[in-house]
Amino acid sequence: MINKRLQKVLRDIAESKKATLSDAILKDYPRGHKIFTTVCQTCHGPDGNGIQSLAPPLNESQWVNGERQRLIAIVLYGLTGPVEVNGKLYKAPEISGDMPGIGNNDEFSDADIAQLLSFLRKAWSNNAEKITEKDVQDVRKKLRNQKKAFTIEEVLKL
Repeated sequence: MINKRLQKVLRDIAESKKATLSDAILKDYPRGHKIFTTVCQTCHGPDGNGIQSLAPPLNESQWVNGERQRLIAIVLYGLTGPVEVNGKLYKAPEISGDMPGIGNNDEFSDADIAQLLSFLRKAWSNNAEKITEKDVQDVRKKLRNQKKAFTIEEVLKL
């Protein structure tokens, strides 16, 4: 019994360490961190591990760490319907089913969105290349006729 509890405490400590943010990330992406804490963490959690009934994890997500164009498209235009993250299917009622895009929000410039995405790609256990303002502009230009949120099937075709 004691060994079981000790193992759980050790697992919790390991998970907590994964969920921390380094000072370097906060220094490199201050605007990205601010946008995350004011907009994204409401559903995805302060540790990026998702919140039950709202949204799947961003930490160690193949969508965050994967192909940059897909991640940019999701954040610009939103995502609807079920999504699989690391082998687990998230769908209603487990999550709300829809993520709003922020691409049409005048409060966020393409540079802001690049900062947010670069922050996400370096935060917690993520370690993907940064996203530039030009990357965001290129996706916005390519998808300029997009009017609604993507489904995962549509994102995979990008």
